[in-house]
Amino acid sequence: MANFSWTEGARPPERGRWPTSVRRKGETPSKGKVDDFSRTEGEGSQQREGTEKIAVMPENTLDDIQLRSEEVQEVLTKVPHWMIRWGSLLFLVLIVLVLILSYVIKYPDVIVAQSMVTTQKPPEKVFAKITEKLETILVQDNEIVNNGQPLAVLKNNANYKDIFYLKNITDTLVLRTQDFDFPFEELPVLALGDLAGDFAVFENNYIAYKLNKELRPFDNDSIANTLSLIQLQNRLENTIAQKKINYRELSLQKKNLGRQKKLYDKGVISTQEYENQRLLVLQAEKNYRTLNSTISQIKESIAGMENTSKGTVINRTKEEIGLYKNLLQSYNVLKKGLKTWELQYLLKTDTAGKVVFLDFWSPSQTVNAGSLVFTVIPDQSNGYVAKLKAPIQNSGKVEVGQEVHIKLDNYPESEYGVLNGKVEKITAIPNEEGLVLIDASLPENLVSSYNKKINFTQEMQGQAEIVTEDLRLIERFFYQLRNLVSSRN
Repeated sequence: MANFSWTEGARPPERGRWPTSVRRKGETPSKGKVDDFSRTEGEGSQQREGTEKIAVMPENTLDDIQLRSEEVQEVLTKVPHWMIRWGSLLFLVLIVLVLILSYVIKYPDVIVAQSMVTTQKPPEKVFAKITEKLETILVQDNEIVNNGQPLAVLKNNANYKDIFYLKNITDTLVLRTQDFDFPFEELPVLALGDLAGDFAVFENNYIAYKLNKELRPFDNDSIANTLSLIQLQNRLENTIAQKKINYRELSLQKKNLGRQKKLYDKGVISTQEYENQRLLVLQAEKNYRTLNSTISQIKESIAGMENTSKGTVINRTKEEIGLYKNLLQSYNVLKKGLKTWELQYLLKTDTAGKVVFLDFWSPSQTVNAGSLVFTVIPDQSNGYVAKLKAPIQNSGKVEVGQEVHIKLDNYPESEYGVLNGKVEKITAIPNEEGLVLIDASLPENLVSSYNKKINFTQEMQGQAEIVTEDLRLIERFFYQLRNLVSSRN
C-alpha cells in the first residue's frame, strides 16, 4: 500500500478521480496545475471553498500516477460509442444471420466433367481410308443426301460407273437354291480394274454351271442304266419261267426212269435202253442246274446295274453341287472385291441428312488417309444429349437421374445461364484415357436456366457439373468439422 500525506485542511479526491498533477512536500503548485485539477472536476462546477490542498505522495507512486495523461483522462471521461454499448447484441445478430444464410444458401457436391452437346443420332463423319486424289465429287456442299448415297470417288484403275453398275446388280440379285441366274447377256464390256480377275473366275464358273444345268450329261447315263436294268428284269423273268418248265421235265424223266428200271429188272428192256433213259434224266438235271446259275447271274447283274444307277445319281448330284458351290464362292469373292473397292476408293454416307464439306474440295485434290472429308448432319435429331467425360476420381458417386448443369463455351454463363439435364447412362468401365463416359439427357427445346433459347449447332463444347449431393452451406461446414474431429481421433 502506498503512503500518502495530505496538507492541512485538504481532502482526498473523489473516488475514481485523481488530480492530474501532484507535488512533493514543500513544493508550491503552479497556476496551470491548479487549473488542470479544476478541469478534472468538470466544466461548470464551482471552485471548492478554501485553498486546495495538494496531496503529498511517495516518489515511486507519483511516477505511476503521472502515466495518466490528458489523452487517457479524455478516454476515461468520454461517453462510450454506440458500437461499444451495443456490440455484443450486434455480434449475436450477425451470428444468427450467418447461420440462417448458411442454411438457405446451397453448396452442392459436384463433379466437373468435359461436355459435348449433340443429337441422339450423332452426325456421321466421313474419313478417307487411303491417301489419294479425288477423282470426282458427287454431291454439293449443304446438299440433302440419302442413306448409302456416294459422296466422292478416289482415283483408281477402274471405271467407277462400271463398278456402280455391277454392284447394283449384285445387291439386287436374289439367290435361289434351285437356280442361279446372272444377266451376263445384258452386261456391256466392263472396266473393273483390279476386280477383272475375280469377275472372270465368276463368269467361267457360271458358264460351267449353266452348261451342266442345260445339257444334263448324267441323264444319258441314267437312261442307259435304266434300260439295261429293264432288260435284265425281263431276262430274269424268262429264265425263272424256263426253270419251272425244266423242273416239270425233270420230274417226268425221273418217273419214266422208274418205270424203265422195273422193266429192266424184269428183263423186258435191254441195258442200253435203260441207260439211255438214265442219260435223259441226267441231262434234265443239268439243264435245271444251269438255269439256276443263270438266274443267279442275272440277279447279280441287276444288283450291279442298280448300284451303277445310284452311282450315276450321286455323281450327278456331286457335280451339280460342286459347280454351284464354285459359282457361289466366286460370286462371294466378287462381292467381297466390290466391298473392298468401296471401302478404299468410295466415300459414302450411311445417314440421311445434310452433307457439309470440311474443306474446299475439288477433283484431283489429294486427301490424306484418316482426314475428315465430309460430315453428314442427320435430318431427324430425335432429341439432344450431352456426352460427358468425367475423371475416375469420385465417379462412383455419379448415379442415373442426378442433375447436370452444362456451361457452354460459345454461350457465356453470365448472359445465358446453363443447360439443365439429367444423367441417363454411365459406362461400366473407363475409356483408354481413364475417363468415365456419361450420357445426360437434355430438354427438347434447349432452353437455358435464364429462359433463353440456345441455337443448336453440332458438337457444342462446354463444362458440366454433375450434382452428386444437393448440400447446404451449413451441412458442408459440419461435414468438414466431422472430418476434422475424425482425423484427430
